Amino acid sequence: MSGLKKFLLSFIIFVTLCFFGLKWFVNSEVDKELSRAVAETPGLAFSYADLSVDIMDHAVTLEGVDALFPSGQHVQADEVSITAFDQKNAVPRFATLTARGLTIPVTPQNFGDWAPYLRGMGIETLSGNGALDYAYDPEGRILTVRTLSLDDPKLGSLRFSGRVGNLDLGGFRTEQGFSLDIREAALTFENRELMDLILADWAARMNVSRATTLNSISAELDGLANYADSQQNEPAKRTMLGLKRFLNEPGTLTLSASPAAPVPVLYFFMGRDLFENLSLLNTDARLEPAPDF
Repeated sequence: MSGLKKFLLSFIIFVTLCFFGLKWFVNSEVDKELSRAVAETPGLAFSYADLSVDIMDHAVTLEGVDALFPSGQHVQADEVSITAFDQKNAVPRFATLTARGLTIPVTPQNFGDWAPYLRGMGIETLSGNGALDYAYDPEGRILTVRTLSLDDPKLGSLRFSGRVGNLDLGGFRTEQGFSLDIREAALTFENRELMDLILADWAARMNVSRATTLNSISAELDGLANYADSQQNEPAKRTMLGLKRFLNEPGTLTLSASPAAPVPVLYFFMGRDLFENLSLLNTDARLEPAPDF
């Protein structure tokens, strides 16, 4: 073997050893920092079966994740990939992650007062894939949620985005929730089986057929839309008619709020009714394809 070939072979071996050595070092350091962050969060129990770091894509992937949060919420995932995460603040100011094989038990800790209702319909667990992408601006005190999603292959797909202002993320207390303001929001739901389960549950509670239940709710929404029209409240009218259309033709519904100016949460507790709130938020309910009212 010539001297040049020996040199090239030695160089390739050297680079390979350096690469895997660097990868081992990075994995070890990330694992150490993650363990430290968990230990510094009271009440957090977090475990995973494996961790890997993609140096080129700046991504950390955890497999076999099991998380029990201080609030009692319990979530599991086959795989979580983190591409951005704020390590400098106790409450992260930004994070971007995706989760595959999510398992979220329907418990009061995870779903609050909705848990008995969901379990009553036979929904014991939400599962599928999810994503979270948000950023907090401490100077403007604005939280921007670019994506919060859960795609359950059986029930449906839920996606949320929005902006909330006047938020002190680092020192937030429950009573400060009244000082928040809503800048914009959009909630998109792609139905699969959830609406069938809800309608069946309503019909059973009212002891009537599914068709009778559907007609009754549609008539109620028509009445609400007519009342909104009499008040010249276009946002409320759009919302009620959009909900009626979705109820009868469940597909993909987007509920949105795009107020002309930020709406303080406190406004909702100052004697305004539902229709005034919908007008303040400039709400809409659109279907894909959008309905022709």
